[in-house]
Formats: sequence, C-alpha cells, structure tokens
Amino acid sequence: MAIYLDLFSGIGGFARGLELAGFTFDKHYFSEIDKHAIANYTYNFNNSQYAGDIRTISERTIEGRPNIITFGFPCQALSVAGKGKGLS
Repeated sequence: MAIYLDLFSGIGGFARGLELAGFTFDKHYFSEIDKHAIANYTYNFNNSQYAGDIRTISERTIEGRPNIITFGFPCQALSVAGKGKGLS
C-alpha cells in the first residue's frame, strides 16, 4: 500500500509534482494550519485526508507508515501575509 504524507503542505506543490510525475497513492494525507490553504488543498486533491496540525499527528492520525513524506518551507517569513522578516 502506497501512503503519502505532505507536511506544511500549503496548496499542494509537492503533491502536484508527484501527481504529474505519475505517482499514485492508496492513502494521501496532508497537514497545514492555514484555513485557506486547507480549503484549496482539499479542493485540488479530493482524495486527500486532512491529518490536522503537525503538532497533533500520531500513529492514530494516519493509517499505516508513509512511503513518501514531503514538507514545505514555512513561507510566513517570506510572504507578505506573514511578518516579512525573511530568513533572519
């Protein structure tokens, strides 16, 4: 069984790249805290399951051990929606 876990997922850039590369998964989980990103991700990947905030993910949250885990760089430091302090 192929299981994918996308952490700090944003709108699903890694998931989309894997999809375009031909990867398919039996289970697709994602973790994100921004409500707009969650709504967008759910819309774009209707077979995905929201795993909640990364601080609450456990063996009880997802079924099985992920074969692939991806994670995005927290963009709040670089985004105009965040504090805008960059990498400092």
